Parts: sequence; structure tokens; C-alpha cells
Amino acid sequence: MRALMTATLALLLGAGQSAWSGECRQALRPLLLTPTPPAAALAEVRVLCRSEADAGDADALYQLALFHLGLGGEWQPEAAIPMIREAAAAGVPEAQYWLAWQHESGELLAHDDVAAVDWYRRAANANHRLANARLAQAHAKGELGLAADALQAAEFRAREARCLRREQESAGR
Repeated sequence: MRALMTATLALLLGAGQSAWSGECRQALRPLLLTPTPPAAALAEVRVLCRSEADAGDADALYQLALFHLGLGGEWQPEAAIPMIREAAAAGVPEAQYWLAWQHESGELLAHDDVAAVDWYRRAANANHRLANARLAQAHAKGELGLAADALQAAEFRAREARCLRREQESAGR
């Protein structure tokens, strides 16, 4: 469980979504960077995320799902997965990547390479750097049921590099 939680948080922090929705993500991010965030702060942010999710913010819904995946000590993947699916269907790239990752190698969803590739592509099309990196690797090595294709691998590597540049620019580096 701890490894899954750590990996989930790494996905959240490593992806660098370019457009932040509402205040939920902005309030949650510093807490994710804290080894042991204060319970009161987590509770406050959870209320904020719930409010935004209830108002229809799909990104806030995804952030709220993280609470069910170990953030703050709660482990209820059966509550998180439907929230993540809804956020992914609404176009949240991190949720799309999470579903792809879980379909590929996670403990929470059935292994399904076709579904994994579909969700990786959706996330990659939304400029999710890690999704582009995974598709580049899959095309280079012929993984996930894809034929080895150096041209496709190069295209996804170029997209990954563009995503990284955007992330660095937005971080002021």
C-alpha cells in the first residue's frame, strides 16, 4: 500500500499539468511535498477539494480521490477508482495517466494493454509528459501490444521533451 501511495503521489507531482483548476490543486500540492502533512491542513484542503468537485471541477475530483488512496492515512481504492474514472473521462490528464498505469502494471485494476495504451494516448494528447515517455518506450521496444516503431518512438520522445520544456518554463527554471 505504501508503495502504491508513493507512486501515486509521484505521478501527481511529476506530471506537471499546465492549467490548474480552482484552488484545490494549488492548496494540495505543498502538502504533498511535505513528508508528514498536518492532519488539520489535509482536512481543510479536503473540504476545499470536495466543494470544488461538487461544483463540477473534474481536476478537484481527481485530487479528492488521492485522499482515498492513502493521503492522510485513508485507504479506500473502491471509493477512489470511480472518481478517477470520472475525472479521466472529463479530460484530466493525470487521471488518464493513473488509469493507464494501473491497467499496465498496477494492483488496483485488471491488466489490460489495450486500455492502458488508450489511456496513455489520451493523456499524451493532453501533453502529459510521463504518458509521452511511456508511449515512446513502448513504441521503441514493441511493448503493450504495440509494434516496434522507431518513428513513433521519436515522435513521442519529441513530445515528451516539449512537455518538459513547458514544465521548466512554468516553474521559472
